[in-house]
Amino acid sequence: MSSGGARRALLLLAVTALVASASACDADPATWKRSTPSGFARQEVSFVYLPNTGTFLLAGGRSTVQESYNPLTDSWKTVAPLPAPLDHVQSVELNGLVYYVGGLLGWPSPASGFVYVYDPSTDRFSTATPMLHGRKRGAGAIAIHNGKIYVAGGLHAGVAVPWFDVFDPATGRWAALPDMPRSRDHFQGAVVGDRFYAIGGRRTSIDATVTANDAFDFTTGRWVTGLARLPTARGGFAVAVLGKEVLVIGGEGGGRVFDTVESYDTVHDSWRTRPSMPTARHGVQAAVCGTDVRVVGGGKVQGAGAPTNADEVLVSGAAPTCG
Repeated sequence: MSSGGARRALLLLAVTALVASASACDADPATWKRSTPSGFARQEVSFVYLPNTGTFLLAGGRSTVQESYNPLTDSWKTVAPLPAPLDHVQSVELNGLVYYVGGLLGWPSPASGFVYVYDPSTDRFSTATPMLHGRKRGAGAIAIHNGKIYVAGGLHAGVAVPWFDVFDPATGRWAALPDMPRSRDHFQGAVVGDRFYAIGGRRTSIDATVTANDAFDFTTGRWVTGLARLPTARGGFAVAVLGKEVLVIGGEGGGRVFDTVESYDTVHDSWRTRPSMPTARHGVQAAVCGTDVRVVGGGKVQGAGAPTNADEVLVSGAAPTCG
């Protein structure tokens, strides 16, 4: 080989090494780990983390059974049952209490307008002010901002709606806010900073998926449109907020069930792909503890049928930060 050829070969090796090094640096360190499955298989579930007790609560799936998971012991137990066999119910934790808002009592209707409040310290339920008259629904999105509960979209009388409401537990009052730019159901809400993000979902029909990414700006009281669209069209997914990013996990659409995890950067208005779930599924809600994202249950085929009790957690580092 000539001296010039040798130099070119060495240069090629150096460039290849640099590319390999950069790829290694860019590799996502997060991995999925499996935990003990829940008590029984179900889909269209609610799932929340309770920081006061360090436990998780799983409910829904046309059942009254409510289960508690302890990450320290990797074990499940049954706690007080829900007052009604809710399906597609929205739930959040606020100040140590879990609020179950709306939901469906059948498919795709009727919807429930009740708000059930679970107190883990007493293992009992109470009721709060029902949703506004004529605005009850299930399969919508829910999130917390400044001590208030926000509910967006969902199915009312079997049809997707654009409604956006707020409930203040301190006063017991509901109020209607400006509608979303579009009707949608089977999506989840995510609050980052002063914005409520409504990403993806569908319009009533299982394959009428939506990729639009809209955000309600709490500072202006208006919806922001034109944000970077969800790369993979789907509904029935879970979402999780990690820092300034919103993870969209799993879902269904187009005859498929997804293991896909995509993360939206709210600062740079861009998306990236994260490690896929071990179990593809839909009809799920994610719960965050530390930097861990846990998903339990869900359906393994599009629509009803083939539920799972899989419990899987996305660990961002070398070890879990919860449990």
